[in-house]
Amino acid sequence: MITRLIVMLVVIGAIFTIHNMRQTVLAPGDLPEKFIHDHQVDVFDLPTFEERRERVLAEVEADIIIMSTAANPDFRYVTGFPERQGIVVIMPGKEESYQLFVTPREIYTVMWTGEVYGMERAVEKFGADAAHALDDFEEMLPGLLEERSRIYIHNQDDRIRKMVEPLIAGNTEIHDIAPILHEHRVFKDDWEIVQLRQAVDVTVKAHQYILEAVRPGMKEYEVQAEIEYIFRRNGLGPGFPSIVGSGPNSCLLHHTRNDRVLKDGDVLLMDVGASSLGGYTADVTRTIPVNGTFTPEQRKIYELVLNASEQATNKMKPGYRMLDGHHLATDIMVEGLYEMGLIPDTTSWWQKRFYIQHRINHYIGLQVHDAGEYGFDTDARNEHILTPEIRGREIKPGMVMTNEPGLYFMVGLLDGIHEMFGHLASEEELNAFVEKVRPIYEQYEGIGVRLEDNILVTEDGNINLSAGAPKTIKEIEAAM
Repeated sequence: MITRLIVMLVVIGAIFTIHNMRQTVLAPGDLPEKFIHDHQVDVFDLPTFEERRERVLAEVEADIIIMSTAANPDFRYVTGFPERQGIVVIMPGKEESYQLFVTPREIYTVMWTGEVYGMERAVEKFGADAAHALDDFEEMLPGLLEERSRIYIHNQDDRIRKMVEPLIAGNTEIHDIAPILHEHRVFKDDWEIVQLRQAVDVTVKAHQYILEAVRPGMKEYEVQAEIEYIFRRNGLGPGFPSIVGSGPNSCLLHHTRNDRVLKDGDVLLMDVGASSLGGYTADVTRTIPVNGTFTPEQRKIYELVLNASEQATNKMKPGYRMLDGHHLATDIMVEGLYEMGLIPDTTSWWQKRFYIQHRINHYIGLQVHDAGEYGFDTDARNEHILTPEIRGREIKPGMVMTNEPGLYFMVGLLDGIHEMFGHLASEEELNAFVEKVRPIYEQYEGIGVRLEDNILVTEDGNINLSAGAPKTIKEIEAAM
């Protein structure tokens, strides 16, 4: 009797110890050091931006480049100037070749909107040769355009275009600077890579934190709040609306309502990204079991997506093309679905398209889907997602992109198959597919799995910047 009592006391003590440890980890004012990022990152680096402008000017024969914050983030890429309003004028060969038009630092401006850099600090901090008040731009524009026959403006700058066009002669050429800047933004310089490392590291810490924080009964928005708390605690903010989907919501690609209650037995998909101090956005997705243990069905889908992810990473390096990893990941997932009885005919385009919803990669940078050409029509998804012959542009060092295969078993999706593919297959063919697949498909309904990493391409391979976020089933279940 005494022995049994001692055993019970030990067990109860262990339960209280575990509970208290968990509460210590989650206490808002006592965040463990492992979730804190060491902020040794400059918000602005003058030589980096000077070099960018020099590279752009070396590529274009421009007499003048004019761009406003309406063209953000391209404006910020060229200037580093973070305020909501501003205009940049670049005139190669002139004594004052780099000019900024900014909001003046006046007492009423500061009272209403907070501190601004003003003209003086636009010169001191951002390296402008001259700085002027925004309101002076229209009056100064005719003088700036004198003897300028090749003008570059941005295709998003309608206001600038409307101001420039009435002032130019018939032989003056107006060109779009956007494609030039977007190609430059594809290849990250050293400062940008530091920014992205910071954003990804903080995002990884948020994923690590959630493994200890999540539990059945929470709301999706509570998980979102915990994630963004880690962002804020590290001095950053979200780079895009957080996607936190549990159960059937894990199958919705851009679910942002985040209002469902997490249930025991659900998977939880979290597609989130912190934005660095310099404005660069991470994009990391993990899918976890809410109760800490994957069901056999969840495990099967998860391992299939995980294998696709790991194999695709090997083709995201010099010597391959943009879609090589995507096509490999697709082949792996299609073969796995075939073995499970979910795709009866692997030669059927529409059967594969039923499961393969998106390509696995996009650039990240100043935007979560960053600017730049891919070497194929990104809007024509039906053409490139399942066409191995479309491989895209060559992968080169300095690119930073995602690797995000996913499979989604949406509740009721089979009932919409006639609407989705009625133009590609007969009613009899579609009905036969549904009849054969439904008993298997229903075992996986409500399971959505996406795994997304951020890959930096190097001279001899790549680096997974988000490798610190637990990803294997063993790692996730151990952490939870």
